[in-house]
Amino acid sequence: MQANLLIHCQYYENYNMDGQVPRWKPKFGHTFKVPIDSDTVFYADKEILTQAIQNLVESQNTNAEKFEYIGHELVTSEPTVLEGLEEEMDRLYRLQY
Repeated sequence: MQANLLIHCQYYENYNMDGQVPRWKPKFGHTFKVPIDSDTVFYADKEILTQAIQNLVESQNTNAEKFEYIGHELVTSEPTVLEGLEEEMDRLYRLQY
């Protein structure tokens, strides 16, 4: 079955591009999406799979930005859109105060 492997990373920017020593600052999360057959992930040796993912993520690093592997998940369907979070938060704030 065709699926997507989502690879979750911490994203860093280099704030010292002109200097010899990089100064990495964490900015936000970043997710890579890899189209893949689900059997490849289901039947893979977990250590080999994780190392392969980490190697793939590290290959995306440059002098300006880098990514640090956090985790991964296999997704076989599109997420369901759920609306109303802001309204629910507003309702709870009103109840609190």
